[in-house]
Amino acid sequence: MRPFVLALLALLLVPVSAAGKEPDAPVRVLWNSTPDGVQAGGSWDARLSLLQGPGGFYGRRARPVIVVTELATGAEERVPMAVDVSPNTFKAKVRFPGAGRYEVAVAGFDPRDPERFADVGRPVRVEPVPPAASGGGEWWPWAVVVVGAAGVALLGGGWSIQRVRPSAR
Repeated sequence: MRPFVLALLALLLVPVSAAGKEPDAPVRVLWNSTPDGVQAGGSWDARLSLLQGPGGFYGRRARPVIVVTELATGAEERVPMAVDVSPNTFKAKVRFPGAGRYEVAVAGFDPRDPERFADVGRPVRVEPVPPAASGGGEWWPWAVVVVGAAGVALLGGGWSIQRVRPSAR
């Protein structure tokens, strides 16, 4: 009876594991980083993994491209990705030239559907670089002058008190 149960269990498990390694399973995108907090003129170290079923990724010909679209003007930039960890993790350095709202997506990751894209989520807001602080200037040079003047006054006052004091003989 025991061999029969083991054989039946093996028959149930083999089709499931074979289906998990099917190269026609849908491709999913896992964003390993997002462009949160990027300022105008800054760059984002984009990283993503491609997953296909539970068994990994079988699209060795995939050449993902990050597509950045500025929503105000519709200007589009495509940044090709390089393999980071073979075969399914990719990376790219993506620059955001100016402040504004951008749509960020990846294309070219699905060998069966090259036009398919997956976005990172809601549009990315890139803030302008804050202006340099200005106003009264630096405070520390004045602090050095004040401390130096106080030191000179104390030394000068102590020297004059010693000169005026009569000597006890």
